[in-house]
Amino acid sequence: MKKLQILLILSMLLITLSCEKAIVSKLTSGKPAAEPDPEQELVIDPEPIIISNDSGKFIITPVAKYSISARVVSKRSYTGKWNASLSQVDLALVWGKLSDKNMDKFISYKQKNRWYFYRYSPEFPLDNNYIITHSSNNHLIPSNYNLSLALKEIRKNDLIEIKGYLVKVSGFIGKKKVFWGTSTSRKDSGDRSCELIYANSLRINDKIFR
Repeated sequence: MKKLQILLILSMLLITLSCEKAIVSKLTSGKPAAEPDPEQELVIDPEPIIISNDSGKFIITPVAKYSISARVVSKRSYTGKWNASLSQVDLALVWGKLSDKNMDKFISYKQKNRWYFYRYSPEFPLDNNYIITHSSNNHLIPSNYNLSLALKEIRKNDLIEIKGYLVKVSGFIGKKKVFWGTSTSRKDSGDRSCELIYANSLRINDKIFR
């Protein structure tokens, strides 16, 4: 009987945790505009952020102040590896002409193993260089628990705005030294072209989370 009661309590706790929602800081009258390019400003004399968790101890160093408004075309969650202890959610984002959902009949997007891929048809009205310069794969490090909950609420085709910093991460897993860098260009592609973002604010459609 006691075992059954314990199991029931654990089940209710898991249900409660799985249903936990992020707290909305503010409601807005509209949605983010996904047409402008991201804004980036170099950080001079950055102040490191120290994080310790079950995986290890990490130093997060801001590289540039960063803000991006975009449409979500793919979302992927990760667990297991050390970097997932900092960043569980990756977002493939598009802006400019790619933010028009009508473009999706010519192009498809997917994510795997923290990479982002796209494929487009011969009828696609834009060139490959435009896709490179107006889309990105983003590793999100939430600055607090509420933002980690908010990231879980993001869905494909949401219009979002992320404010925070492009960062690099160094640390130790036991005695093993690890490093995770960020791209600082919207013109690169392939390996090391993803943005690693320490998010301080997140807007999902008409909701702002901090």
